[in-house]
Amino acid sequence: MSLRYLLPITIFCCFYSFSYAQTGQMIARGHRATPQSQAHPTTIFSLPQFYGKWQEVKRVSPNKNQVSFLDTTLLHFTDDRMVETRKTTDDKMDIRMVEKASIDDDNDLMAADQDYTALSVSKDAIVLQDQDDSVHYFKRVNMFAYELADGYAPAKKTTTSVSDDEVSKIVISNLMGNWTVYKREAKPGFITSTTIVLKYINLTKKIDKNTANGTATIYSGEISQEVPCTVIIHGKNIKIVTPNITYDLPVKVADGKELDFGTTDMMYYCKQL
Repeated sequence: MSLRYLLPITIFCCFYSFSYAQTGQMIARGHRATPQSQAHPTTIFSLPQFYGKWQEVKRVSPNKNQVSFLDTTLLHFTDDRMVETRKTTDDKMDIRMVEKASIDDDNDLMAADQDYTALSVSKDAIVLQDQDDSVHYFKRVNMFAYELADGYAPAKKTTTSVSDDEVSKIVISNLMGNWTVYKREAKPGFITSTTIVLKYINLTKKIDKNTANGTATIYSGEISQEVPCTVIIHGKNIKIVTPNITYDLPVKVADGKELDFGTTDMMYYCKQL
C-alpha cells in the first residue's frame, strides 16, 4: 500500500485513540462526548423515615474535621409531609421556618432552611450533608433543648380527661360539629407513605342516639380528599366509617369541646372549628 493511503489511516486511528483516552468513549469527529450517567444510591430513603424531632449533636467540616458550633439546627418532620426548622443559640430559639418536605431518588432532602443529601437514616439518628459539603449529625428526641430550658411554657390543654366510666357514657350530641385534628401522636415508623390519616371530621346529621353522618377529610402521602362518613358509638369506642377506611378507636375525651381518641400506636387530638 502506498504512503499516500497509509497517512490518512494513521491520522484517523490516532484521533480515535486520543478521543477515547480523554473521554472513555468512542466518538466520531464533530460530535461531543455524552456525560456518563451518575449511579443512584444503593439505599433510597423515604420521607416517613424522618417523621419526628431531630436535634443536631455533631458537625463535620468538608475537610473531615469536627467543628464546634453554636447555631444548633432542629428539624421536626410531621406526618402531613411538613418540616419545621429551627436554629437555636444557647438553647433559645432564634429562627423558625415551616415548609413542605420532600426527598427524591438521589436522597436529596428538601428542608425549610436548606437542601441536604441524606447519608444515613436509622431509628434514632440521621446524617445529612449540606450544600457546602458539611455533614450534620442528628439524634431523635422527644423534646428539643429549648423546650426543656427555663422559661419555656408549652401550650396548656384546656380540657380535662374523663374517667373510663364517663367515657362509656359518650353521647352523640358531644360529637356533632366540625372537628379539626390539631395534633397527632404516633410511634416512630407507624405512619408510612400509604397510611390514611384523618384531618377533619364534620358531623352534621344525627341518625339516632349512637349514630351521626357527615364528612371526613383524609389524606395519604400528598393526596387529601373529603369523603362521606358515618360515626357510630359503641361502648368506649367510636367507629368512623368512610368509603376508603374504617377506624375503630377508643375515646379518651369527648366533652363537646375536645375529642381525643386512639391507641398507643396513634392518638388523635381534635377541637371544634
